[in-house]
Amino acid sequence: MGQYWMFLNLDRHEQVGGLGKLGEFFGDGSTNRSIATRLCRLRPLPKIPRIQPSEVESTNIEFPKRGLLALPNEILLHIADVVRSSTDLVCFAATCHRFWYLCSPAIETAMKTVSWAGCRIIGLGDYMQNDDLPAGMLTDAEQAALGGLKPDEDGERPSLYNHARENYPDAIVSSSFSRVRNAYLRPLEKRGIKGAPMAAIERMCTPVEPTVLRNLSKKLYVSAAAIDALNKEISQKFDGEWAYTLGDALVGRICWSSDPSCSMPENCDDITRGPWAGDAFDMTSMEIFQKEADFSQWVDAKDEVCEALLRYLDGC
Repeated sequence: MGQYWMFLNLDRHEQVGGLGKLGEFFGDGSTNRSIATRLCRLRPLPKIPRIQPSEVESTNIEFPKRGLLALPNEILLHIADVVRSSTDLVCFAATCHRFWYLCSPAIETAMKTVSWAGCRIIGLGDYMQNDDLPAGMLTDAEQAALGGLKPDEDGERPSLYNHARENYPDAIVSSSFSRVRNAYLRPLEKRGIKGAPMAAIERMCTPVEPTVLRNLSKKLYVSAAAIDALNKEISQKFDGEWAYTLGDALVGRICWSSDPSCSMPENCDDITRGPWAGDAFDMTSMEIFQKEADFSQWVDAKDEVCEALLRYLDGC
């Protein structure tokens, strides 16, 4: 027996389920990396250069007196605001430079769903009890909604695990961010978006190399360099090849259940009470991170993360 696990994006209401027991996937080299890959922070949406006709006199073009282009910007923004589909929004914006300029902030917001950066993430075991969740993880509204769920036939309210399993859609995950990105861009390609608009969105959805995992809730971080150093230490102590990733650093701190069973050795019991469970995360480059104004306020968590990963090694 043993409990089964899923990962939840609490802000997007998405799940990654069907993973089996923790000890079965923790060291498979793929699952943990795939969860972390969704946390890559995207680039800003680049501007599209305005192409002007070669004749100087033709650059002074009057706005038409009727049709959408005759409307003031405020009305056009209201129209864009009611477009719910990100694909429809991009198609609307790509019709002309003026629409693209007006809609760029909304496009940037809509396309950020490609990434989980900034979202609260937790790994839940199905042995969790209804009220046993990390303190302060849920907002008052979320707590009220969970407490108001209809009881099952035994009179028990569904746990967050069971509620998410039945109601949250499956998230797109892959150890390669480009595969995740392509799944989101494919509908745009089918609608005929190409050229400069598609190039701009592809650029936005191509993150910098993720070399640091950040806990945004607690202002903690662990770098890929620290994990590389740990791997060198491991290779000297243990026979065979082994390599942890930032995905292992993440998953090793965000799992949560009311039961310690994890199909791993006894010294791994604390993995089911992850101190970072339900926190918000992202992954970015260390170079960009070090240039941020508040970098000095962050704490390097490499010691606690690497110590835990060393203990977990025997269970993988």
